[in-house]
Amino acid sequence: MKRFGVGALVIAAVLLPTSVHASGFGARGCPAVCTPDVVCYPKIRYKTCYQTIVEECPKTVYRPCYKTVMKECRQTVCKPVYETIIKECRYTVCKPVYETFDVVQKYTVCKPVYETHYVDQSHVVCKPVWDEIQVPVKYYTCKPVYETHYRDVCETRCKPVYETHYRDVVRVTCKPVTEMRTVCKTIYVTQKVPYTVPGECFTRCETIPGECFTDPQTGAICKKHPTTRLVTCQMPPRTLYRDVCVPKVVQQQVPVTRMVQQCHTEKVPYTVCRMVPYTVSRKVPYTVCRVVTQEHTKMVTQRRCRMVQETICRKVPVTTCRMVAEERTRVVKQTRCRMVAEEKVHRVPVTVCRMVTEEVVRQVPVTVCEMVPTTIMETRCRKVKVCVPVCQ
Repeated sequence: MKRFGVGALVIAAVLLPTSVHASGFGARGCPAVCTPDVVCYPKIRYKTCYQTIVEECPKTVYRPCYKTVMKECRQTVCKPVYETIIKECRYTVCKPVYETFDVVQKYTVCKPVYETHYVDQSHVVCKPVWDEIQVPVKYYTCKPVYETHYRDVCETRCKPVYETHYRDVVRVTCKPVTEMRTVCKTIYVTQKVPYTVPGECFTRCETIPGECFTDPQTGAICKKHPTTRLVTCQMPPRTLYRDVCVPKVVQQQVPVTRMVQQCHTEKVPYTVCRMVPYTVSRKVPYTVCRVVTQEHTKMVTQRRCRMVQETICRKVPVTTCRMVAEERTRVVKQTRCRMVAEEKVHRVPVTVCRMVTEEVVRQVPVTVCEMVPTTIMETRCRKVKVCVPVCQ
């Protein structure tokens, strides 16, 4: 537009004396009678120029948006449960029982000589003997063993792929051709013409607050963290004024050089970027605990009672009479011992371990990628052909 305005002003400055001469005055303000009859008009030719116009077009691009969701993971573990039970140990002991009974004895009494002599009397008694023995006792313990396993977790990522395409661009060249024809002499008048300029685009940061939502699959309450995104905004358009030359046409027969246009088609490359998703697999470790039962043996001291028979001899005095024999009867109390077997019960506490299967549910965070469409303003430039008259 600047070139077009400068060229118009030059043509107006050149053609201004001609218009004044046509109205009855020369180039220096002399009357028309002083001017010659032959008037030389300047040669006018047109020059093709290209004006660059900047346009803003909306374009939709896809940006990856990552969010973390909680996935429910169920796992079965074994839990040891210890119980204490009372075990009965039965054993037999021998218990001595003493009985007293009456025995009728007949004896002879001699009077008046009494003689005393001793008779050996033996009897068997049971004596308890205690022995201490070592008895092996088995017991079991549970030991946790931790193992680390790995599982594959797939993630989706995007990488840019650039492609080169070609489009046909038509280029116009001009060839000058001179011929005699009726042309219009133009006087340009400058005027103020309003035009609208689109507002500038700027990018601002917008924060989306977090919120809590319920997972439709698991029913768990999840929390979405606040995110930040870039938003492209545009200022309101402005109205500006520019100078435009308004032509005033006068016809005359003059040689005119015109430009003959020739079109040529060229291949112009341009690059297109698109996002291609691909999947990446990585190993995620997790720990599993299992319980291993171990058997141990310890020696326990126990006491055992056994009965040992023992013979006891004693002197029993016996009085006899040799002179007068008299038979008498008397009751003698005697004691005898017999062993009675008795069964006893001893209660021993024993700890027993059993494994109980328990299902554990835990929440595992999983990252999910979504492609979110975003509209941006793309600036494009194109050239418009403008013909500008140039004076020779």
